Amino acid sequence: MTPYEVFFFSSGAVEEKWTAKTLSSTAPTCTSGSRSAVCCRSGSWPALPSSSIPSAWVDTLSQVALPTSLALGKVGLAFLIVGFVACTFGAALETALSCGYTMSQYFGWQWGKLVRPREAARFHLVVLVSVFVAIVIGVTAIDPIKVTEYSIVLSAAALPLTYFPILVVANDRSYMGEDVNGPVKNTIATFYMVLLVVVALATIPLMIATKAGS
Repeated sequence: MTPYEVFFFSSGAVEEKWTAKTLSSTAPTCTSGSRSAVCCRSGSWPALPSSSIPSAWVDTLSQVALPTSLALGKVGLAFLIVGFVACTFGAALETALSCGYTMSQYFGWQWGKLVRPREAARFHLVVLVSVFVAIVIGVTAIDPIKVTEYSIVLSAAALPLTYFPILVVANDRSYMGEDVNGPVKNTIATFYMVLLVVVALATIPLMIATKAGS
């Protein structure tokens, strides 16, 4: 539900002409990252203290890989490295494309990864510039962990702004047809909306009060 994911997946769905049947294949892809994160966290908790690295002090990607290397050895570590590359490369593509989608749709430019660069020059330029800016930030002395923390906090604060339009569309029969939200779904969705508003209002004050967890 983070803003960049909403733009990325919704724009990709339009480009690739997704249908209801497509959801069965896209849902596992969308949730694989969260499942992987849960596995990394649950595996790190018992493994890291035994390796003289307290769980609270994990601040590099190599430390995240330590539990897997302890449990599965070099072969497991090799597979994990491939996974790291795939995840980081995929995330870089998603965020860069999301920047292109957002800018192009806001200004009314031609957009789409399936459109030739000559026909959607500004869209592709925004994507390339986004990657370049990320590289520049990456080679500076800025702590990438802090950048990630602040971006997640700001994304959490913006969640109601992306969730509410989705809730409105979900109740529009002209868009959703027979899949329009019913009373049960709306009750659950409204509860979630209230929860997101509470989280959004508390996020920035908590970040300031805790000095971003430090």
